[in-house]
Amino acid sequence: MSYENNAIIAIDWGTSSLRAWLLDGKGSVNNFYAGAHGISQIVDKDFAAVLASVLGELGPKASNAPIIMCGMIGSAQGWRDAGYLKKSAGIAELAAAAIPLQDTPSVWIVPGVQSVSADGLADVMRGEETALAGIMASQKITEGLFCLPGTHSKWVVIEDSQITSLSTFMTGEVFQLMRQHSILSPLMPELEQGASEDGDGFIQGLELAAGKLGLLHQLFAVRAGILTGQFNSASAASILSGLAIGSEIKHITRLAQAQPTPIFLNAAGVMAHLYQTAFAHFNIECQLIDGEEASRAGLYEIACHIIWKMQ
Repeated sequence: MSYENNAIIAIDWGTSSLRAWLLDGKGSVNNFYAGAHGISQIVDKDFAAVLASVLGELGPKASNAPIIMCGMIGSAQGWRDAGYLKKSAGIAELAAAAIPLQDTPSVWIVPGVQSVSADGLADVMRGEETALAGIMASQKITEGLFCLPGTHSKWVVIEDSQITSLSTFMTGEVFQLMRQHSILSPLMPELEQGASEDGDGFIQGLELAAGKLGLLHQLFAVRAGILTGQFNSASAASILSGLAIGSEIKHITRLAQAQPTPIFLNAAGVMAHLYQTAFAHFNIECQLIDGEEASRAGLYEIACHIIWKMQ
């Protein structure tokens, strides 16, 4: 599907960051903006002012273009609560449930999705549903297990284009909390460097995660190992990163091994490299899908469905 007439603004607006694309009628990128304008950074909740600034960054072609947004901007803490769909994952369902902002009918927010985890517990997501819809629409994938890493990593089982299982792991958030606000923090002075540069340390963290006593013990083992010389202090952040990601994957291994196809990994850059390394360590096959492309494709397709129905 394509929208031939004008530009479309697609925005993935999360807790800690914002990504915005100026797309032409066929979905090609004319301009892109990214910044630390997540909803948690906007203390006065003046989302309209942030959006106006973003549109200015995208240039004059962004003026008066329809806008489609996904992510935490549609949460109870965001601009307007867009609610949750139950298990639905397709473009058409998300487009039909997208809500307009009050007094701005050319701006829509995509709802999140509610499902149950592999343990049978309630689970939800916002933003990742749009990436999943983009993957299914652009790559014609209707079955499989999807991994969407992030602050809250999502593992989603899709059967016949519908979500049958959604399991969230607070991997990125626990990593940051331990790194910045725990007894481990003084051991990690290289806070700005990222945890991915020391491959050996990352592997040590993956091996630590495979132990029997669980994450609460293993977190302290990072500290004890550095204090006693078992681990290199310069590798502390990488070890912690490997431990966090390894603990996540360790608990999903049985579900992954039950799949007839490789895991679809929706990630890019450093995150893609870390998860590919972890999957290889645990002997799990995966197929990489570009995370940025998936979100953009999903937003574009949803916008086209909305605009097409209005015409």
